Amino acid sequence: MGQTKKRHYDRYTLEFKEQAVRLADHPNVTAMDIADSLGIHVVMLYRWRMELKNGTLRENKHMKKSNAPPKKQKPRTDPTKAKEDELLAAKKRIKALEHSLSSTQEELDILKKAQRFFEKTKR
Repeated sequence: MGQTKKRHYDRYTLEFKEQAVRLADHPNVTAMDIADSLGIHVVMLYRWRMELKNGTLRENKHMKKSNAPPKKQKPRTDPTKAKEDELLAAKKRIKALEHSLSSTQEELDILKKAQRFFEKTKR
């Protein structure tokens, strides 16, 4: 007789479920869009919303506790500083592109001269 394959079910933390429900409760966002972006089925999101409303939303008891370190948050920067940094990066990019353009134009000029030279030698 054949063996049955064990099914793998994704298990989500309580924080993930609550955050998903909060995202789906925004007025201009559909639950289907949130479910697609989180990689879950929309029915699961609706079920979590209903369970949160009823007070029965909980973490899976078989879920392993993760002891992941907290994520480091980037310090908030001044918006004007961010704009200046963005402008500086754009200027650097422009300079690099101009340099690349000038070298490409120089190569093209050399190739045109070579083409004219070889056309003259064929005659």
